[in-house]
Amino acid sequence: MDPAWLAARGNGYVGEVVEFIPGQGKPPAAVVALDDELVLPHGAGEVQGKPVRGRFLVLELGHVGTDWSPHRPRIHVELCEERPLAVRWQDRPRGAWVESHATYDVMRRNHGLR
Repeated sequence: MDPAWLAARGNGYVGEVVEFIPGQGKPPAAVVALDDELVLPHGAGEVQGKPVRGRFLVLELGHVGTDWSPHRPRIHVELCEERPLAVRWQDRPRGAWVESHATYDVMRRNHGLR
């Protein structure tokens, strides 16, 4: 899949994993602080009539049995305006669900999400 918001930045989005928080399943979710605010292009998604934007991503593993090792598993992406609370997914305010088939790369100095 090449959703417009990801395809617009062929090299991905740069950020740093700042913590792991409870996710929807057993493995924790990764919270990524983006270097720049992400504002989705027109038509890429809206929440209650508002543009989707934020500086934090919550990454959830997309398949049961995978882990956060650097083998590039499929991940789900949630975009949040504020840093999400470190509580169970069901108990925190959630951002906008923006992708279900993303991957990530781990880099020494920079981090990329594709």
